[in-house]
Amino acid sequence: MSKKETLEMLQKVSEVATLAGIRGMVDEDILAFVASFEMPDNRSQVVYVRITQATVKENHIIAFMSPCRRLKSGFLGGISKSDAIDLLQRNEKLVLARYGIAKINDQDMVMASSDAILETLDPEEFEAHVWNVAIAAEAYEREKSTEDRF
Repeated sequence: MSKKETLEMLQKVSEVATLAGIRGMVDEDILAFVASFEMPDNRSQVVYVRITQATVKENHIIAFMSPCRRLKSGFLGGISKSDAIDLLQRNEKLVLARYGIAKINDQDMVMASSDAILETLDPEEFEAHVWNVAIAAEAYEREKSTEDRF
């Protein structure tokens, strides 16, 4: 998919976000729609919406992602076995979100994420995805770190 096509789809994401009352912007450098959310206790959480390479019946899949912890380099280098099991157990309790580890700019990160089909995405569904991902990331970050990093 070309950069132009990706930016056109991100513009659709931005339009749905606007209809949902979510303020954000398309960041052309990282090819993502980016929105920041105010959380309790003067904390904040950022959510990125990216276009994936996956499709379902020619419909594009978008990923809602919110970072919540930086890990040390190397596969599972910065996460203990008990923390990995904790993430799996947390996944069982989440609705419209999941935890995983993703490499972002050569940095391993614990992320809260979810996926949706762009072409059928309505404003209410968009709002549910961004808030559920932001809340899941904030809950994990609040418990695992004393800092509000994301």
